[in-house]
Amino acid sequence: MLLGKIVGLTTTKEFGFIAEARIKKLDYVSIKDSEGKWVLGIIDRVIAERGKTKGYVKVIGYRDKRGFLQTPRIPFSPDTPVYAAEGDFIKKILGISDKGAYMGLLEGYDIRVYLPVEHLIKKHIAVLAKTGAGKSYVAGVLLEEFAENGVPAVVIDPHGEYHTLSKENKNQKELRFMERFGIEPKSYQKQVKVFGINKGKPIKLNSKLSAEEIISMLPKVTEAQKGIIYSVVKSMEKREYTLRDVIDEVLSAKSNAKWNLASMLESLANTRLFSANPTGTDELVKKNQISILDLSEAKPELQSIVVMKIADELFAERKRGKIPAFILVVEEAHNFCPERGFGEVPSSKVLRTIASEGRKFGAGLMIISQRPARVDKNILSQCNTQIILKITNPNDLRAVIDSIEGATEGLKEEIKDLPVGVSLVVGVTEHPLVVDVRTRRTEHGGEGIEITEREEKEGGVLLFKKVTKEDDIKRIYKGVEDIVLINYPLWRVKTKYKGRVLFLYIDGITGEFVFQKNGFLERTKNIRLFAEMSPSERAVIVYLLNQKAATIEKIAEDLKMPVSKLKETVKVLLLKKYIETDGYMFSCKFDLDVPDFYQTQVALKPEKRSLKGITLEFMVPSSVAEKTLSVLGIGAESIEEVYYPYWIITRKGSKFAIDAITSRIEIDLIKWISRLL
Repeated sequence: MLLGKIVGLTTTKEFGFIAEARIKKLDYVSIKDSEGKWVLGIIDRVIAERGKTKGYVKVIGYRDKRGFLQTPRIPFSPDTPVYAAEGDFIKKILGISDKGAYMGLLEGYDIRVYLPVEHLIKKHIAVLAKTGAGKSYVAGVLLEEFAENGVPAVVIDPHGEYHTLSKENKNQKELRFMERFGIEPKSYQKQVKVFGINKGKPIKLNSKLSAEEIISMLPKVTEAQKGIIYSVVKSMEKREYTLRDVIDEVLSAKSNAKWNLASMLESLANTRLFSANPTGTDELVKKNQISILDLSEAKPELQSIVVMKIADELFAERKRGKIPAFILVVEEAHNFCPERGFGEVPSSKVLRTIASEGRKFGAGLMIISQRPARVDKNILSQCNTQIILKITNPNDLRAVIDSIEGATEGLKEEIKDLPVGVSLVVGVTEHPLVVDVRTRRTEHGGEGIEITEREEKEGGVLLFKKVTKEDDIKRIYKGVEDIVLINYPLWRVKTKYKGRVLFLYIDGITGEFVFQKNGFLERTKNIRLFAEMSPSERAVIVYLLNQKAATIEKIAEDLKMPVSKLKETVKVLLLKKYIETDGYMFSCKFDLDVPDFYQTQVALKPEKRSLKGITLEFMVPSSVAEKTLSVLGIGAESIEEVYYPYWIITRKGSKFAIDAITSRIEIDLIKWISRLL
């Protein structure tokens, strides 16, 4: 399908084209270069102006005779046709395999994405996301694939959420999405074995501890106490001994330092974790077995001790060839291998060792964290496969980008914009893959998916009444292949604005204001981002929006802000590309448009009704909506859920959102809805 023709300046790495058909960001395109080779590209940006749509493409390349990915050596010529890339061509150029760990579908395409299992074990994996973006859900998908492929895994589970791998998914919210991904509910009960503190089979650690292990397990050990420990352990090293034997020998020491030391050792022994008959590594690592170490009932310091001892013994036994190759999965990794500035815990050292040496011996590592900036950077950098979901914290983003070889600022923006359930997979193929993560076969033990289907909810909810019926839509839009009703979430806020009672609406998925203009619903841009800025950042943005341009000294003087603090604020805003400078004057690039709430009231009134069709859940909590209001100086007297109806139609394989009241096509809205669906 012809999409358009190249215009303007081109390079061997990027070009622009005027669209002659509907295009969207992340669509793949194919172009023939001057040597007659077909080249794959991806639409990186889409800009509409003066009635024309222009797409900007990043060139991915072509496969040479040896199968290596190459990029053209000569820029593309103007007027070169740009076509929509076909599925087989996309797979070939990206290097997507037909077997392995099934992650989901390439975003926007019915192309299954498989990750090579051997690659995952040997290259280590990091699953990184902000809280609520779906990291544990993705980890569950990977564990299902380990089970499908017979890969032994040991899961460090600090919250007790992975035992549900033994239960097939019966969640009605998720069952309806399985057909799209070509999967069915399944239980891995025969492959999952749970070990725990007070759940499943008890975890028992080897009571014969080295001096280094004992010291790492105790808080604030003095030099004198260390001397006693080394002396006692050395005196018993030629025989079998237990932690209780160590305590007895410590009590017989002459130094007065023994009393506090013995007390700490007693506390360690009272955990009842240590035994002369410990849990065997061959019990934990077996072919086709997923071992869950449920540590939910243990304190954090005890959890770290368990991880240290188990990981150390597993690695030692794997190096000796006593157990099969395996992968160690560490949930909440920032607690078990924190970056050194955030402290050292007992498990830090052994996890660093596995990260740096494990691949040589078939000991894989998979870390999962919502705070990448707090994970040991040496461990993070060793994870060559990264599965990244939405991350917005600047420090976490920086940590992720720093750990990816060849990462660009554009990649950072892609990570910030990822919707829930969509991941960026880096390191498996030469080019990052944007993957719509498949539904789990098993029950999810963490947070629920963001979509529900509810029929006739008892008592009803506030809902705008649809005007346009299904038959009307089919008559207006010819060739409709599929149609479904969507209830879209809004927050309805009652407030007093300039002495008048108003009802304001905030989008429950994007966090933007929803207002009425010329009879249609519109949404603001960047209000959510503005609300998430620090007070000093907002002050600078507003100042530059009003003043157009100013020096840093002038900004500091007018805002009565110390120059040192202002420079830090300006540095952050420059990094985010919200402002720009010629080296002397600063100006604003941030697009902020706050509507006149008097003039843009939504005229229609919602009524209590029963919900039918598919209901999208709120991704923006009411607290965030209230914060957005407060930033604009508006107080909320009350806030409640409201739903607005849209028809989602499919024509010629593409989805469109139609306002069920005005019948208008909502071009920008479909990207959110289609990703959730």
